[in-house]
Amino acid sequence: MTGNDTKALVLGGGGVAGIAWETGILAGLADAGVDVTRPDLLVGTSAGSAVAAQVTSSKSLADLYRDQLDGTGAPEPAIEDVDPIALMAEIRGILGSGDDPLVIRRRIGAMSLERDRVPEAERRAIIEARLPDHEWPPQRLAITAVDAETGEFVILTGDSGVSLVDAVAASCSIPRVWPAVTVGGRRLFDGGMRSGTNADVAKDYGKVLVLDVIGLPETSDVQPVTKPLFTIKPDEASQAGLTDLLDPDSRAILARAGHEQGRKIATEVRTFWS
Repeated sequence: MTGNDTKALVLGGGGVAGIAWETGILAGLADAGVDVTRPDLLVGTSAGSAVAAQVTSSKSLADLYRDQLDGTGAPEPAIEDVDPIALMAEIRGILGSGDDPLVIRRRIGAMSLERDRVPEAERRAIIEARLPDHEWPPQRLAITAVDAETGEFVILTGDSGVSLVDAVAASCSIPRVWPAVTVGGRRLFDGGMRSGTNADVAKDYGKVLVLDVIGLPETSDVQPVTKPLFTIKPDEASQAGLTDLLDPDSRAILARAGHEQGRKIATEVRTFWS
């Protein structure tokens, strides 16, 4: 269902730090009386795919937020053999090169396929533990990924024949960090390698609310969103905690920062969303 009376929530990528910040934003808004987690469409990219699957699950938003504060959710492994700052700089350079979109995504896909830093099954178990429910929700949810060999942009839904766990694992497959996910004979990886948010998946919806953690460059096939658009980016306090997107120890700090930011902007978001 699309049209002027419909709403979409778009959750962008940002590693485990981004999951914490986005969860904090949504919880802060809800605590201020603005629950935006029941729109007509949720779009999740990379970290945002995990958040989207979590907030449409049977677990309450308050409990999801508390997990970030207390570290009581699924364990998140520390990444000590990858330089996240250098990796993101390399990816930004490729995304901003101005090359053909498929060429760009194939180049980054080749990075993803260089080697599996950990086995696919090990990574899948991490995602499985992260998600409260493993079935697609009744709510319309679109999860983005990229075919590592062809560069094709892929949108996964409950009708795609792909399990929710595999869809989230694919979308969260950061090149050189987590293995691309084998689905139907092809390897799918991080949907953020087209756009950090892929907000244009929701371009036909009446209002589009976007959480954009890191503001990645977009490939030229990303279409403009001409409907009313409201983008939330990390404020100064939140930005200070986003130096290492892969650091699980940053989760409590960023969840609190996001929660405070969400409460501060609640009136503005309510005006847009209502």
